[in-house]
Amino acid sequence: MKAISRRSFIGGSIAAAAALRYGRAFAGPAPDIVDVSGSDPAKMVAAALAALGGIGKFVKKGDFVVLKPNAGFANPPAWGTTTHPETVAAIARACLEAKAKEVLIVEYPQGKPDKCLQRCGLTAALASLPAVKVKLLSDPADFQRVNVKGGVALKSVEVAKAVLSADVLINIPAAKSHYQSGVSLGLKNAMGLIRDRQAFHTAMELHQAIADLGRVIVPQLTILDATRALLTNGPAGPGETSTPGRMVAGRKVTSVDAYGLTVAKFNNKTMTPAEARHIEYAGKAGLGQIDVAKMKIKKVKA
Repeated sequence: MKAISRRSFIGGSIAAAAALRYGRAFAGPAPDIVDVSGSDPAKMVAAALAALGGIGKFVKKGDFVVLKPNAGFANPPAWGTTTHPETVAAIARACLEAKAKEVLIVEYPQGKPDKCLQRCGLTAALASLPAVKVKLLSDPADFQRVNVKGGVALKSVEVAKAVLSADVLINIPAAKSHYQSGVSLGLKNAMGLIRDRQAFHTAMELHQAIADLGRVIVPQLTILDATRALLTNGPAGPGETSTPGRMVAGRKVTSVDAYGLTVAKFNNKTMTPAEARHIEYAGKAGLGQIDVAKMKIKKVKA
C-alpha cells in the first residue's frame, strides 16, 4: 500500500470536510461566483471547490491539467505580487486527488525563473508534491501561433503549447493593481501564457488586446487569490497591501474579475469594469457577466 504523507492526509481531510459542510448547502444549480472568506488558503480552496460541486466537476481521471498562478516575480509572498503558494499547492493537490494524469504549473517569469519560484514561496510549497511539475516558458518552441476569432485588436497570438493541449486549464491569479491596466486579475494573468507580451503594451490598445486574448485562452475554472491584495504600485510592487482574506471562484474568468474588483480598493478606490476596460470589453464580447447585481453569488466562510 502506498504511504500517505501527513500533508496529503490533511489536505484530503480538509477537502472531505468541506464537501460535507458546503455540499448540501449548494446542491442544485452552481453559482456564478463563490466568495470565500477565511485565513487558511487550503481550507478556502476546499470550500470554493465544494461550493462549485467539487473538483470532479472540472477534473476527470486521466486529465492533463495546467495551472496558471501568478509566479512571475522574485518577491516574497507578503508583497502580494504573486499568488499565495499554499493556494497553488492546495489546488494542485485537489487535481491529483481527482486522478489527473498530469498536473503542470505553467508560468513565464518576469525575472530569473528559479529565483522567482523560490522567493514567491512556490518551490517550498510544492516540495511535498513531486508529481506536480513546473514548466517555465522561455523558448520560442514552447509556443504555437493561433488565430483570434472575433479579435478586435488581437488577430493572432503565440500561446503556450501546454495550454493548447490541456484538458483543463485552471487560472489562479493574484489580486493586485497594475499601473497600465488598472488591475491584474484573471484576464490579465493569461498574458503569462503568451510569447510577446510587450506587443500588448506597445503595438495595441492594451485593454482590448487583453479582452481579445480571453477568446482563445479560456480557463474552465478561475480562483482569484485575494487572501492578500496589492493595492498600489502593481504589478511588481512593493506597494500598499491589504489582507481581504478572500477567494473568488467561478467558471467564467470575466465574471470572477468583475466581482474581484469589489474585494479591495485597488488604486485607492473601488473600481468598476468601466475603469478596468479589459473587463468591460470582455463582458461586451459575451465572455462573462460583469454586472454583479445579476450574478448568482454564494458567500461562505472557511
